Amino acid sequence: MIRFSLKIVLLLLLSANSFAQEFTLSQFLNVQYATRPSYNPQGTEVAYISNISGEPQVWISGDRLKAPKQVTFESDGVDGVWWSPKSPAQVIVAASRGGNERSKLYMMTPGYTPLMPLTSVDDDAIYRFGCWSPDGMRFSYSSNKRNGVDFDIYDHHIDDREPVMIFQGDGDNTAQDYSLDGRYLLILKWHSNVNTDILLFDRESGETTVLTEHEGDVYYDQPQFDEAGSSFYVLTNRDRDFVGVAKYNLSTQMWSWLETPDADIDVLSVSPDGTGYAFAKNAKGLSEFTYVNVAKDKRVGAYRLPEGIIRDMSFSPDSRFIAITYGSANKPFDVWVYETRLDLMSRLTYSATGGVPTEIFVTPELIEYETFDKRMIPAFFYKPHEMSDKTPVIVSIHGGPESQARPDLSGLFQYFLYKGYAILEPNVRGSAGFGREYIALDNVRKRMDSVKDIEYAAKWLAKQKGIDKKKIVLLGGSYGGFMVLAGLTNYPDLFAAGIDIVGISNFVSFLENTGKYRRALREAEYGSLADDREFLEEISPLNHADKIKAPLLVIQGANDPRVPQSEADQIVESIKNRDGIVEYLRYADEGHGLRKTENKLDAYTKTAEFLNTYVPK
Repeated sequence: MIRFSLKIVLLLLLSANSFAQEFTLSQFLNVQYATRPSYNPQGTEVAYISNISGEPQVWISGDRLKAPKQVTFESDGVDGVWWSPKSPAQVIVAASRGGNERSKLYMMTPGYTPLMPLTSVDDDAIYRFGCWSPDGMRFSYSSNKRNGVDFDIYDHHIDDREPVMIFQGDGDNTAQDYSLDGRYLLILKWHSNVNTDILLFDRESGETTVLTEHEGDVYYDQPQFDEAGSSFYVLTNRDRDFVGVAKYNLSTQMWSWLETPDADIDVLSVSPDGTGYAFAKNAKGLSEFTYVNVAKDKRVGAYRLPEGIIRDMSFSPDSRFIAITYGSANKPFDVWVYETRLDLMSRLTYSATGGVPTEIFVTPELIEYETFDKRMIPAFFYKPHEMSDKTPVIVSIHGGPESQARPDLSGLFQYFLYKGYAILEPNVRGSAGFGREYIALDNVRKRMDSVKDIEYAAKWLAKQKGIDKKKIVLLGGSYGGFMVLAGLTNYPDLFAAGIDIVGISNFVSFLENTGKYRRALREAEYGSLADDREFLEEISPLNHADKIKAPLLVIQGANDPRVPQSEADQIVESIKNRDGIVEYLRYADEGHGLRKTENKLDAYTKTAEFLNTYVPK
């Protein structure tokens, strides 16, 4: 009993010492991660992407008694990694330069450099890896090299120097999965982020068939063949509000539902041998893992992982293991492994937290607040460990808009919390993860309803104990940057400052100047220049910049292909011309957001100084 009490005292002393020690922004920004796992053919090693060395690079880990090894050393990092299902000496890597998102594909033999180009590396085209064939003899990818706009599908045999275009189509198309015999290839056609179709390419006939013709918005994603190649599994909200798991039989053309929860399923992985599948249910932002052994009619539930978020899952070629990317508000994203035969979950990678003890990190409370039309808006509310009577608060608005605020570990957020700021992350109408109806509530002419949700977030905060209603800051990136500017222009007396990161200031100029390959997808959400130009001008913050009273910080990457630098330039110029308070940080070697460690440290140091100046604690 005495020994047990001494242990408790020791833990309390260690915890107290952690809070007494001073930690720097640099430490918080050095929170590491490991993500996007891909197994070698033997199932003994996993390739994944980690920022241990600063930039995201490919690392390989297997034997837990041996240190992981870094196998790429690209100056701008890498974007993706896919190990061949048959050859341990063949790994495909995607990489781009300076944040331009024009990914090129390379072949790598682990332990040997440099990367060998599989596609052109000097053109402006984008090359998106699709999938390996089960025999490892070919792989597919999509590219807009034909005209810079439309993504065609290519098939590349590993013994051939030149790929073969197997599907030429308009818009955004992505290769998804080969059947076991290599005859069929599943293709996704993206009409918008919430409206897709599944196409089937038949190698024998050379024909491509649309399998899911429909009206309205129907979502299909992550289609994967069963072991026989006669059916495929897919995520879809076909005839439902929420995304579930369905199966389609190619012969009978019949659908059957496998999983129909009252929440979206957002990650699916099917075993190569057909014995089972795994999925992650998104329950109000938190993931619940389930493995289904079809052969034994057995299910393993969510208790296998602590409360947190699952980003992706990948079976080993022998179907024995599932590599999972998992993290939470106080745990970095790491690769975990579930062993299907033994029903065991274990951690493969151990990402560091910059020397900051995990007990420093704050886990949020899931709350709901009522908005203008009586709808309840879900949000994550983070409170600093020591709140004052006048705690300033940052309202962080996610991008997308078809994205979702989820409680993962953000070094920047945790630094602000450490310094005494509270944080609210609302999932305003139009956010993903809450069903088909909810995600459509902000489309086109209903855009400003989502901005009203931000107004009511501020009103809710004003009623919370310990929150200083005069010190509410808006922060957001991309579409979230638009929401920051819209909040400052529509409700100038509610907010003390704004931080706009690669945000949209004018929808018309944005649609005119965004990457040509992106325009159609964005018009489906925001409205078209042909039909909605007047409305888009009406709601654009740039045209109401004279109403901005609060100081504004703008952060922009010069190579941004999504929200061009001109969007930042024009809002900064407009505010300066009116003698408003605006600070502008532009980074020549960044794109849509900040990726390089030195740029993050520079930008976020200045962000902290900006807050200390205009919204002091």
